[in-house]
Amino acid sequence: MIVSHLKLRNFRNYESCEADFRPGINVITGPNAQGKTNLIESLVCLSLTKSHRLRNDLKLIRDGSEYADISCVCNNGRRKRLRMVIHREGKSLMYDKQMLKRTSEFIGLLNVVLFSPDDLTLFNDAPKDRRKVMDQEIGKVSSAYIRAVSRYQNRLKEKNSLLKQPSPDATLLDVLDEKMIEEEMIILQERKRFIEEINEVLPGIYRELSQEENSIRIRYETFVSFEEDLKEELARIHRTNREKDMEYRFSTEGVHRDDMTFLMNEQSIPDIASQGQKRMTVLAFKMALSDYIRKHTGEEPVLLLDDVLSELDSDRQKRLIARVQKAPQCIITATELPDMIKDLHPAVYEVRQGRIRQTGGHL
Repeated sequence: MIVSHLKLRNFRNYESCEADFRPGINVITGPNAQGKTNLIESLVCLSLTKSHRLRNDLKLIRDGSEYADISCVCNNGRRKRLRMVIHREGKSLMYDKQMLKRTSEFIGLLNVVLFSPDDLTLFNDAPKDRRKVMDQEIGKVSSAYIRAVSRYQNRLKEKNSLLKQPSPDATLLDVLDEKMIEEEMIILQERKRFIEEINEVLPGIYRELSQEENSIRIRYETFVSFEEDLKEELARIHRTNREKDMEYRFSTEGVHRDDMTFLMNEQSIPDIASQGQKRMTVLAFKMALSDYIRKHTGEEPVLLLDDVLSELDSDRQKRLIARVQKAPQCIITATELPDMIKDLHPAVYEVRQGRIRQTGGHL
């Protein structure tokens, strides 16, 4: 996948901005707080329909404006035009000028993998944040998964609301459990497959990037064993938990409590790993996500490296660049053009005060 053109209007600190990107490596330079990360964020928005930095879409609208308009032209062998408009009533999603009704129809049209210094929080974040990572990444390759998660969350709200009543209707609880099980089967199977496929490549990528022999893997933390018929196991768990759910007045077990644990030599990474090892684990995980997306879509995602190189020593920078330069397109932000990238003849841009201009490469 290649993003050839990006256009922003009233997005973050950009009043009006257009940029043409090239295949291969693109480097966006400039002082801090000028808008480099905002450009990266706009591409994440066009991939996920939401920001990776904010929960409130309205905060993406430039101060004093009524809306934010983000659009791009991308190509995977076929030219696509994607557009997202954020306004006070919500957001509008368009694909080749056709309005889409569901976010599940938009997600996956442009796939990106973001590398950011904030990724290190992954290890100490709450389980809900790691579930969010799973949901986002699986959702990029499966619209059925997005719909299953959405339906499950709606059923969960209904069930929890019912459980809060003085005398919950047992028959209605049975009906909700049956509907939740249908969605849980899809979610559990997809999450299990996701973890297994990431683990197929994660250890090798970590060794390549870190030059260490430590064994890295992810353990899926869930409430089922996968050792019996999944539907029967789920039905049994729901029946067994009914009394406890009634006591606590909410659903005590389910996919809404899943987690994933990162392990080094079978020990929890937050407990034993250095900052450098944590950083390399995250980078390896992100590269594994790229492989996962390619396996399921047949397309390489656009790689976004937001101020990541400054966190690495020169040897690790070289190993990371050696890997990302194999991608069809990589967009990197940095305060200045890194020396090791100069020989790769990247397209170079400079951002200052919400304006971007190309300063080198492919002019």
